Amino acid sequence: MILIDFGVICREQKRREIPKNLPKVRFESHIRKETSDAMYDEYYHFEAADKLTGVWYLAWLTDDIFLEQSFFDIADKGSPWIYVVPEWEKTVKEILAFYLKASPIHKIAVLPRIQDRSENVTHEECTLDEFMDKLRSGDIRWNELYNIVG
Repeated sequence: MILIDFGVICREQKRREIPKNLPKVRFESHIRKETSDAMYDEYYHFEAADKLTGVWYLAWLTDDIFLEQSFFDIADKGSPWIYVVPEWEKTVKEILAFYLKASPIHKIAVLPRIQDRSENVTHEECTLDEFMDKLRSGDIRWNELYNIVG
């Protein structure tokens, strides 16, 4: 297992909102405005994500699970490719669907991150089902921004 941050930017959302039906998941949130400071320090800065406004959520598993598991792991292709751990696939989809619905423009951005320099790669829009298919098959890369529309 590798620790991969699970970041979701709920585009244009004004107030924080946390799903209530996911007791094994914790969330941290930051309201992102055009004038907000970079989300990460200079070493981990991701300019494309920092330009998006709304609420940025970081999701992780509760402490009793966190030390043993993660939402994602390295895919068969090797790093930086990741896949969703089958046990957490439904939960990941629920989180993303929740924030797609919570976004006034029904758009979110997903940034799975690890602590290394990013290339600032941004992917074209896709649907939630398309994203989940790619995540299930190991066709998602860490430190790249994925735009999902609903």
